[in-house]
Amino acid sequence: MTLIKNVFLAGCTAGLLSACSGTLIQAERAAPATDPFAAALQTGYATLAREELAESDFGDAETFAARALAAASGKPPTPENFDTRKIPAKKLPALAEARTKLLAALDNGARISTPGQAANAQLAFDCWMQEQEENFQPSDIAACHDRFTAALRVIESKPLASAAPDRPRPKQTATLASLKTPMRPGLLATRFVIYFDLDTASLVPGSESEVTRAAAAARRSGAAMVWVTGHTDRSGSERHNMTLSRARAQEVVRALRRLGLPEIGVATQAYGEEKPLVQTKDGKVEARNRRVEIELSH
Repeated sequence: MTLIKNVFLAGCTAGLLSACSGTLIQAERAAPATDPFAAALQTGYATLAREELAESDFGDAETFAARALAAASGKPPTPENFDTRKIPAKKLPALAEARTKLLAALDNGARISTPGQAANAQLAFDCWMQEQEENFQPSDIAACHDRFTAALRVIESKPLASAAPDRPRPKQTATLASLKTPMRPGLLATRFVIYFDLDTASLVPGSESEVTRAAAAARRSGAAMVWVTGHTDRSGSERHNMTLSRARAQEVVRALRRLGLPEIGVATQAYGEEKPLVQTKDGKVEARNRRVEIELSH
């Protein structure tokens, strides 16, 4: 049995390596993108992919290789979003603030006025995200963070390009009051709640209207960040409920994207049964606790 298992794992590893190598080779062999920003991303993401490949991190290598290939095709990706990685909750605020500043600089013309440094800032941010998700190499996390900070300082200090930004962002408005919380600076007062049936992560009929309202509010308010938090009641085990709350949050994020959420940061959190809206005994079914909360912040 052990031999069969080892052969199976070896086969999986070989398959991942082959898939990643194929994407990376395509990106490296592709003609350089004509746009300087995209060309710099193409080279930078390919380098990140090679570094992860050398560490046998095939998943991240494939991610970076695919981003390099997208840049080569003339469709440079935006900085990684928070729904693609499991970032420790305590680290999200700093990354969310950094992504907001990066997008503002890119959309204000840095892609044109300082394409190399703009690409360097995006690459360093994605590197920071990847290392922070792994969360076991402090020196690597610090290196990516410091590289990002230095590049961001450069692109924020340069005069804006005269060309219009290729990804216009909604203007900030003051129509919603702000709340000050440690975890979510600039939190907007409006909160949207999506309820779920027992032991399922599927949206119930009619709940998409609330998700649509949340996406529309994000556009109107000029929010820079969306926080999506999953919860359950106490009718299952703690481990099952944590998994279920995470699945519910991810389902709502997919619905937000589908229903018109603008290109802004998204962070998901899952608390399982830890933060019930209604206090109950363990094992108790309570519909009001089976929810996902959507909050917006500047």
